[in-house]
Amino acid sequence: MSERPTKYDLSGQVALITGATGGLGPAVARTFFEAAATVVGVSSHVSEQREQEFHAQVASGASDTTGRLALVAADAQEEASVAQVVSDVVARHGRLDILVNAIGGYYAGDPVAETPLDAWQRMFDLNLRPTFLFSKYAARTMAAQQRGRIINVSSRAAYSGRKNAAAYATAKSGVITLTEAQADEVRGAGVTVNVIIPSIIDTLANRAAMPNADTSRWPTAEQVARVILFLASDDAELISGAAIPVYGRA
Repeated sequence: MSERPTKYDLSGQVALITGATGGLGPAVARTFFEAAATVVGVSSHVSEQREQEFHAQVASGASDTTGRLALVAADAQEEASVAQVVSDVVARHGRLDILVNAIGGYYAGDPVAETPLDAWQRMFDLNLRPTFLFSKYAARTMAAQQRGRIINVSSRAAYSGRKNAAAYATAKSGVITLTEAQADEVRGAGVTVNVIIPSIIDTLANRAAMPNADTSRWPTAEQVARVILFLASDDAELISGAAIPVYGRA
């Protein structure tokens, strides 16, 4: 369980979290589970072992997670698969209150003139396409309920335009623009849409990729998850279309 107890109570609310088994996803799922929400995590592949690991990461020490925690498989790049997941969540729980689009991936190393087209497209398929698809279908249910929270995850790189990272930065910039557009579309429907802008998050994968970095300056996954939790809470009901920097001291 997390070191800092949450002050938010999300009892009765249903949260759908994409990228649930990635670097940030488990921390987000745990934070929402501890706030008493029903949590449905989405992963590209679900096996018995992965499901057990997810439950251990999210609900370690909980005596009973029946009905409040699940990990489901979906191809986040395929519209039919995404639509089915959202439909299944609503059919089982009767509602969908929160969507956290935490799925994503990174590629860098080539200048624009040397970037293969498939590598460029992959960044959009990993970082922008799933966010668009899940937001598309979640918003329909949320608008019908007249209540919902969509929280997307971009990156500080979206603002930088640094060399050899154009594909990733451009895709993450698209997440910000998508957030702003959808927030304007659902304004007045009781639905908010916001995006967080983290710097490098302190995860095992990022530590392995940058072994000489000063990780003390990076925000932890748990710290980022608490910002996401705030945006999902009633305290943030007047915030929509915002891009929230979560840089730590980086």
